[in-house]
Amino acid sequence: MKYFQTLLAGLVMLMLTQIAFAHHSQAEFDRSEIIEMEGEITAAYWRNPHVNFSLKTIDNNGNEEVWEMETAAWNYLSRIGIPKDSIKVGDKVRVAVFQSTKRPRQLSLNNVLLESGIEIVFNGDGFSGNGQSRWSDRFYGIEGGEAAIQPATITPTGDLGLFQVWAIAGGRRVPLDGELPLTEQARAAQAAWDPIAQDPLLRCISPGMPPTMGNPYPMQFSEQDGNIILKLEEFDNVRTIYMSGNVEAGAPSPLGQSLGRWQDGSLLVETNNINYPYFNRVGVAQSTEVTTSERFTLSEDGLRLDYELTITDPITFTEPVSWGTYYIAGSGEVLHPYECTVERYVDP
Repeated sequence: MKYFQTLLAGLVMLMLTQIAFAHHSQAEFDRSEIIEMEGEITAAYWRNPHVNFSLKTIDNNGNEEVWEMETAAWNYLSRIGIPKDSIKVGDKVRVAVFQSTKRPRQLSLNNVLLESGIEIVFNGDGFSGNGQSRWSDRFYGIEGGEAAIQPATITPTGDLGLFQVWAIAGGRRVPLDGELPLTEQARAAQAAWDPIAQDPLLRCISPGMPPTMGNPYPMQFSEQDGNIILKLEEFDNVRTIYMSGNVEAGAPSPLGQSLGRWQDGSLLVETNNINYPYFNRVGVAQSTEVTTSERFTLSEDGLRLDYELTITDPITFTEPVSWGTYYIAGSGEVLHPYECTVERYVDP
């Protein structure tokens, strides 16, 4: 049991390092150089899908400049022990940031040093300069510090089977954003994609299938009227998996229509009737011909849930695409409200 608790606590910390930028692509930021700046916080927004700040600086000619800084979702930051409102309007700060290659005053925020000497470490996503303190041994964030997250007291919950809270532990960021077998039509559409103007997540439009299953937050299965309800923390999404084959097709929707069945101890789910426009979170479009096949498989002890996803879309892909990960139970996780707020720099 002690070994299991140590292993599971480690998996929970690994899970947290995957969450930081689980939303729109961070490809616009130049991560070859981390920049330090000093200034005053003039706006602070602690919310999802990103926590945002405005920073006023003075250039070499004595002119004021205002920079927009974004970092991870509040739900992520709260899990790594960063206190809400630890950075406030009027604070004089030093920051470590990456600069956008597309927006002249946009920054990706990594570290903040307050006048008190306490440092805020925002992102543990594996990039150079992220996930560790830069200036102080008094800090909040992923590695520990004054408000470090503590491993949850773990109680084995294998007797609950599928119907409990599952935390991602397989290690993932944006689903299926690597090399993909795209058709020429799909490649052209992705090349023309503008993440600021077109990303629905920045407007708090909940992701549909399949990208909603790429989120790194907990999920919970329950039963209702003979069907399976899958609640996802991110964007407060709820999927209904119909367990009866006699379900009439409804109108197309972002999450589509999901039909489930049990086979050899696994839950198999087939989804069609999807009208969500994007396959992933980095601009790959999908057609209304897309269908998905999912397999959820419990381990013998009921504490691990393996997940396999296959997507077929002849308009987007030259062949089906598959992806997998796994979840753990007994981590002490609960689902938190997401309550998305539209980003300030996009039109709602």
